[in-house]
Amino acid sequence: MPSPSSTSTDTSSALPEHLDFSLRLQKRAIFRSLRSSKQQTFNAEPSVNDIATRQLADLVDGTMTRAEGNSCLLLGPRSSGKSKMVEICIDNLLTKPIILRLSGWVQTTDRHALREIAFQLLQQTGSSLLSDSDLSNVAATGSSHEEENPFLVTQGAQPIFDGSILSLPPSSHLHSLIPALLTVNRPVVVILDAFDLFALHPRQSLLYCLLDTVQNCRASAESRGIAVIGMTSRVDTIQLLEKRVKSRFSGRTIRTASHSSFESYLTFVRSSLTATTHGKDTDLAEEWHKRWASSVEIFLTDKAVLDIFKETFNLSRDLKLINRILMACVLQLTPEQPYLTYNHVAIAIAAQQSRSSYLSFPALSYPSTCLLIASVHADTSGHPVFTFEMLFESFRDQVRSSMSAPVQVNGGSIGMAFEVLSAAKIFMPVAGTSSSVAREFMKHRCTLDRATVKKVVEQSGQVNLRKWFSKAQQS
Repeated sequence: MPSPSSTSTDTSSALPEHLDFSLRLQKRAIFRSLRSSKQQTFNAEPSVNDIATRQLADLVDGTMTRAEGNSCLLLGPRSSGKSKMVEICIDNLLTKPIILRLSGWVQTTDRHALREIAFQLLQQTGSSLLSDSDLSNVAATGSSHEEENPFLVTQGAQPIFDGSILSLPPSSHLHSLIPALLTVNRPVVVILDAFDLFALHPRQSLLYCLLDTVQNCRASAESRGIAVIGMTSRVDTIQLLEKRVKSRFSGRTIRTASHSSFESYLTFVRSSLTATTHGKDTDLAEEWHKRWASSVEIFLTDKAVLDIFKETFNLSRDLKLINRILMACVLQLTPEQPYLTYNHVAIAIAAQQSRSSYLSFPALSYPSTCLLIASVHADTSGHPVFTFEMLFESFRDQVRSSMSAPVQVNGGSIGMAFEVLSAAKIFMPVAGTSSSVAREFMKHRCTLDRATVKKVVEQSGQVNLRKWFSKAQQS
C-alpha cells in the first residue's frame, strides 16, 4: 500500500480499497462545484462582470430602499453570467422582494405571460390582484363567466390555480394587473429572460405596461418600488422596441462578458476539479487529497489535454459547455480507473458533438431543393430571414431565366414543398404566429448551412440546379 505521504500518482493504477469512498466523495464535491451558481471569476483585477454586478446591485438597492421604479437590460453573450449575476444580487438582499420570472421561450404570448404573473403572485402573496378589476372587465365585455378570477378555481375557501381547466385570460387584463403590482406590500422585481423575444410579441403590450408602470412609480407610503430586468444576447434588442415602448425604457444597458483569457478558463477547471471534500477521517482525507491533487496537476499539464481544452475554449467560452465536459469525465471514474486522463476528455467531448447537419434526403423533391437554393441566395444578398413570398419570387425569376425548372413535379407544388420543409424543421419561424400576418409573409430562417445545401444539390444530380447554386457562391 502506498505511503500516505507519497505525492506521486500512477494514473494507470487501481485505487486501494480503503480510498473507494473518498473517490465517491470527490465526485460529489466536483458535481456540487460545477452546479454552483456562485462560481467566482479568477482575475487579479475587477472583471467586466464584477463591475456589472455592482451596477445591477445598486439598481436593485434603489428599488428596495427608496421605492424607485427602475429598468435595465443585461446584454452579453450566452452563458456570460447574466442569470448568475441576477441571482447573486437577489441573494444578497436583506429583505426579499416579490420575484416574477418570465421567459420569452416559454411565455410566447402576452396572454401566457399574464397567467404566469397571476400564478406567481398567488404563490408569493396569496392573491393574484385581479379579483375586483377582473370583475369589472368581465362585465364590460359581456362575458357570461361568473368567476371572480379567470385564473383560479376555488376549492372551498382556498383558491387554487389550474391552467389545464381554464382558458387563457384576454390580454386586456394586462392594463389592470401590471399597475396593481405597485400596491403589494413588498417591492417587485420582474426578470425577463430572452427579452428580445418579448419584443417580437404583437404591439409589445406586456413590455409597454411594465415599463409604463416603472416610469409612473413614485416613492410614497403606498408604493414599494418595482424593477424590470431584461436579459438578452441580441445586440440590436433596443432597436426592436416600438417608439412608445422605447420612450418608457430607461435606456440603461449593463454589459457582461465571457472569460477573456485561457488562463482564467483553465483556473476555473482546476478549481472545479480540486473541490474540497468533507470526510470524517482526517488521515484518510489527507492521503486522498495528496493523491487527487497530484493526479489533477498531471492531468492539466498533459499537452494533449491542454490542446483539447484550448480548442474548446477557442470554439466556445461557454462555461456550461466545459461543465458538461467535466461532468462527463468525472462520471467515467471508477476505482479501477480513478484518475482523469486524456481518453476521458476525448470521450466526453465526442459525446457533446452534435450529429452532422447533413442528412440523406432521398425523397427531397425538386421544388424543395429549389427553395433551399433560394434561401442561400437570400442569405447571400443579406437577408438571412426570409418569407415564402421572397423565395417564390426568386424561384419564379430562375424559371423565367432558365426555362428549365418545372414549377410542379410529381404532383408537388412549390407551396407544398415549403410546407414540407417547415414540417421537417428545415425552415424555422423566427416569430410567433399572428392573425394579422398572412402565412406567405411569415418570417423564417434556414437551419441548414451553405455546405449542407451544396451536398443536397449535388445529390439531386440536376445540372441547372448546380448552376443556380453556383451563382449564389459567386455573388
